[in-house]
Amino acid sequence: MDKASKRRDPIHPIRALMVGAGLVALFWSMPSSGAERTTPTAPPEFLALKNPVPVTPEALGDAALLYKKKCKKCHGADGKGRGSATKGMKIKPRDYTDGKLMSTLVDGQLVWIILNGSDRETTEMEGFNGKITDAEAWNLVHYIRSFAHNRNNQEEGVR
Repeated sequence: MDKASKRRDPIHPIRALMVGAGLVALFWSMPSSGAERTTPTAPPEFLALKNPVPVTPEALGDAALLYKKKCKKCHGADGKGRGSATKGMKIKPRDYTDGKLMSTLVDGQLVWIILNGSDRETTEMEGFNGKITDAEAWNLVHYIRSFAHNRNNQEEGVR
C-alpha cells in the first residue's frame, strides 16, 4: 500500500485507535512495577546522630563479613538490592550504589533501620536489634555507604 492509499483508507484510523486502546488496557491491567515504599523515619534523636565509629580497614572488613551473613541475600553482594532472596518481592531492597539516594539518608536513619527494620507491611526488612551490637550496626553504615562511594569513584575513573 502506498502513502496515498493509507490516507484514504477509512479503516486505518480505526485500527490505530484499536491498537492504542489495546495498549492502554494492557498496561492499565498490569501490576505496578513496585508498590509504594513507606520507610519509617527514625526518631529525631536518631536522626541527629553521626556515626561514632571511625572508618578503618578493620571496621570495613568486619562489616563486610557481617553484611555477607545478614544482608547479602536481599541487598546483593554489590549492594544494588538484587540479592538471591528478592525474587517475588514486590518492593526490592534499596540500591546502596545510588549516590543520590544515599546522600539523602543520614547516618542515624540508616542505623535505626538496621536495628529496627523497615515497614514490615511494605518490605521484608527486619531489624537486627539484639542480634548485632551497636558498633556492628555503625560499621554496617560505613560499609553500606562504601557501595555508593565505590560506584562514584568508578564513574569518575571512566570519564
